Amino acid sequence: MSIRALGTRLFKHGTSVIRHIRKRNLNTTIIADKINVAQQVAPQPQALKNNLAPRGFGLRTVGVQIGLQARKILIDNVLNRVTNSLAADLRKRAARRILYGDSGPFFALVGVSLASGTGLLTKEDELEGVCWEIREAISKIKWHYHDVDIDESRFENTPITLNDLSFGKPIAKGSNAVVYATRIQTPDEQHKASAEMTNTKIQPEPTDDITRFPLALKMMFNYDIQSSAMAILKAMYRETVPARLYYSNVGISDWEIELSQRNRHLPPHPNVIAIFSVFTDYVPELEDCRGLYPAALPRRIYSEGEGRNMSLFLLMKRYNTNLKDYVTSSVLSKRTSILLFAQLLEGVAHLTAHDIAHRDLKSDNLLLDTSEVDTPILVISDFGCCLADKQNGLMLPYTSYDVDKGGNTALMAPEILGQQPGTFSVLNYSKSDLWAAGAIAYEIFGCVNPFYGDKNQEKLRSINYKEDELPELPDHVPTIINILVKNCLKRNPSKRLHPEIAANVCQLFLWAPSTWLKPGNIKLPTSAEILQWLLSLTTKILCEGRINNKTFSQSSDNIIPGAETGKAEGTVQKVGRRTYPEYLLISSFLCRAKLSNIRAALSWIQSISYEV
Repeated sequence: MSIRALGTRLFKHGTSVIRHIRKRNLNTTIIADKINVAQQVAPQPQALKNNLAPRGFGLRTVGVQIGLQARKILIDNVLNRVTNSLAADLRKRAARRILYGDSGPFFALVGVSLASGTGLLTKEDELEGVCWEIREAISKIKWHYHDVDIDESRFENTPITLNDLSFGKPIAKGSNAVVYATRIQTPDEQHKASAEMTNTKIQPEPTDDITRFPLALKMMFNYDIQSSAMAILKAMYRETVPARLYYSNVGISDWEIELSQRNRHLPPHPNVIAIFSVFTDYVPELEDCRGLYPAALPRRIYSEGEGRNMSLFLLMKRYNTNLKDYVTSSVLSKRTSILLFAQLLEGVAHLTAHDIAHRDLKSDNLLLDTSEVDTPILVISDFGCCLADKQNGLMLPYTSYDVDKGGNTALMAPEILGQQPGTFSVLNYSKSDLWAAGAIAYEIFGCVNPFYGDKNQEKLRSINYKEDELPELPDHVPTIINILVKNCLKRNPSKRLHPEIAANVCQLFLWAPSTWLKPGNIKLPTSAEILQWLLSLTTKILCEGRINNKTFSQSSDNIIPGAETGKAEGTVQKVGRRTYPEYLLISSFLCRAKLSNIRAALSWIQSISYEV
């Protein structure tokens, strides 16, 4: 082909291309703005007369078009992959809606995940959800563990006073308070007693029968606090931590506000003392008051008294005895000792879960309901030294020696007793009650408390004792329980188990399949197997436990003579394979059951099997 023919064809086809391109609207400026790249747009040709282009225009335009096509390829294949697309914009909008309170996109995503079988919820989450259902079901059971026929709704709106009570003999006396046997009066008795109260002198009944007086009234000694309800309640608020109702003769609304701001509330628990009501009133003249506590009496009753006219009163369930007297007067079986220790750990776990430290645990402050002799119900009492501060929780700043560490230095944990004050010093009470429970375990299992000592055993001091100096527990104590007690008494709190895990270990020893507790059992139960066991316990509680609960409440008035000494021959009627306190213990465990904590307890049991 000649050069002339080639030029003619090129001109002909170039003219066609130019005419086609002129009809299109090339939005080069919009494309340039979208990709945020500075581009130089080719100048538009001037209008051509008679639709004829100037010489050389076709070749220039073809070059421009090739450049635009190259940019378009770059946009479609490269830049769109790294710049914001519509899908990315929608994802950002959904994220903003979730973060700023619109949960619709989140629940839609959860629904899609559930429908597809994979997504946010894993198998473990589903099993933990079943545990939550178990906790909810068991917590709704109203147990009659108080064993007291008292209409609590009667005092919800009307403050209780001394006029509502009938008194028996004094049953206990300490350095800070005295306890009298009492009961709620009938309306006829209240009318008759109103005349006797004019002189604030109360004539008690001669009997001390616990069936006649199922309640106990604790009267605090008031030496320094002014006779004002608000002042008394503020100063003695620790005593009221487990109480359900708070009443004062004046300023009731102010006291409730002060309580909510300053103090933590401890929900009811089978292993915490049942305090039905708290109120302030004038100190009455009761039986043997001049002989028992003359210094605490006001001068209007006793001329040489140093007490104030008003004080704090706590109405609570009356218990048969305390742990100290019970273990010294009775020979406990191995199972009874383990059940008592498990109840103590459950009570400590309940306190720790609500950021409360008792700080004065000892066998005198552990009361027992021995109406069912084989398995007493243990409760923690006397919260006068407790730490229940909302602001600090279990971590109390220790800036000077003036900060109160608590009571009973003999059973004070080493990290508390040995701590020195300073600008950044802190008293950590998260595991101090667990340490005291480990020391009390020696008394439960029939030994001398090593931190009390006696004439045959040297007393250990928590501030400087060595762990290998701890005496051995009797041979009949199971290995797991033995090592658990030693773990509670570790000097380093970080080496102790968490109170909830320690309680789980005891509960697993009592109720778990024996194959889970065998030494050298390398394979731990799966989450599904643990959940199946929990469902089995739940079924027993919901079936057998409900029947036992009803039977116990009906027969609670028939207290067996001699039960207070732990030597009665009979027991309260028993329904099912277990006793009523055992059902209470299982229900306490199920009310806080979590798969992660149970696995942690099983792992610890497995670890000690290798050590043994």
